[in-house]
Amino acid sequence: MRTSVLSLGAVLLLTLAECTEPGNGAGSGGTSSSAGASNSAGTGSSASASNSAGTSSPAGASNSAGTSSSGGASNSAGTGSSAGATGAAGGITTTGGSMGTGGASSTGGSGASGGLSASAGTSGGPATAPTYQGPCDLLTGGCAEAYSVTRAMTASYKGPLFQLGLAADKNAKTLDIGQTAAHTADMTTWSAYCGGSASKCVVSKIYAQIHSGSNDLLPAIWDAPWGPNCSAGGYTCAAKFTIEATTNLPILTTVAPQEYALAGDNFATGVTGGSKAIGLMYNGRPVPNTVYCCGVFGITHKYNAEDVFGTDFMLALAYGWRDSNGCCIAVNCGKNNSYCVGAEEEENNDLYDYGSSPVDNALVVTQFDPAANAVITFMNGKQVLSHSPPKAKINAGTAIHLGGGGDLSQPDPVLMREAFITNALMSAGNVTALKANSEAFYPMLKFP
Repeated sequence: MRTSVLSLGAVLLLTLAECTEPGNGAGSGGTSSSAGASNSAGTGSSASASNSAGTSSPAGASNSAGTSSSGGASNSAGTGSSAGATGAAGGITTTGGSMGTGGASSTGGSGASGGLSASAGTSGGPATAPTYQGPCDLLTGGCAEAYSVTRAMTASYKGPLFQLGLAADKNAKTLDIGQTAAHTADMTTWSAYCGGSASKCVVSKIYAQIHSGSNDLLPAIWDAPWGPNCSAGGYTCAAKFTIEATTNLPILTTVAPQEYALAGDNFATGVTGGSKAIGLMYNGRPVPNTVYCCGVFGITHKYNAEDVFGTDFMLALAYGWRDSNGCCIAVNCGKNNSYCVGAEEEENNDLYDYGSSPVDNALVVTQFDPAANAVITFMNGKQVLSHSPPKAKINAGTAIHLGGGGDLSQPDPVLMREAFITNALMSAGNVTALKANSEAFYPMLKFP
């Protein structure tokens, strides 16, 4: 966190010169926290401090200007920041620091994290954009692995987010979708490559953002024990490229037989698994009225390994009963017409029913706490489940599967923006910060 303090003389000279330059990041002067609290540090001044408009967010939302006040500093109300409006302190411009993960307000002018909005500096000095923060930047130990088709999951990742291939020509060159300067998916190149229609392209790779290369996700190419048969390879089980209308950003959309795993269905680099602490986060949407077999994302045994209880730990975002009798061999909510979230643990499940209608958007955190021998699940910032002991003895493999269960059989449809894995537990404060970060980055979405 940095604070530039101008002497009173410099402030007066700059004010008289009316040198105003708008900034590019959320948070001008005041302090924002991950839980949404902001502090206004402005002291009264003889000249009004006026804040000018923020820039448009990469996701399409633009921010409006703060109003000027007489006798004090004005507040810049940029939407999309995780903390709401922040205050300018008596004409003194402050630059952003990092976001707190425990929900408490920070001091000294830290900026909102992960937001796409921008707030202006006070007349008297330029504003400086706060440092971008992705979801993994909010966690003390970071992420063991992370994926997103919308943005960088950590400020340090500069590579492409995913790769496109042409559905009709499996031998054509591919196109990497990179990032803009605001760390969001660059949407300027896909149309020319896909002939103006997203449906002509498939997602041929999802880049790992922590261990890039070794943990990249590719379309499945195996004949799974219970289907599907993806052994023809190529794009047989690749998802069609889809753009979410609400955000104008990509959203990974799979239907059977589409699913993803590491090359060779190898075990992942940097993911501990086993009976140690496991954390999973998934940001996406439930698929309405679709009965699932297994989890949508997580760590598992390899596709051709023997099914053993507890060797999956996958995040479930499910509906109804897979089996007519509500048996235990697949994900089953409490009722045949209920939606539920929780963990799939290879033919065992620790789930929470949340109603008969799907939520519009779901930010789900599911984790295994080995000390308490408990499975804990949060949905949209609220803890909804704590179950000890789990229904299975957790000993998860470290293959990473997306859209398919532990044996990549009976694929589960996904509508995914981003997901990550941790080797440590996330606190309730971390979960609050993750929700605030998502609301800042996707200001047009609701996570009720």
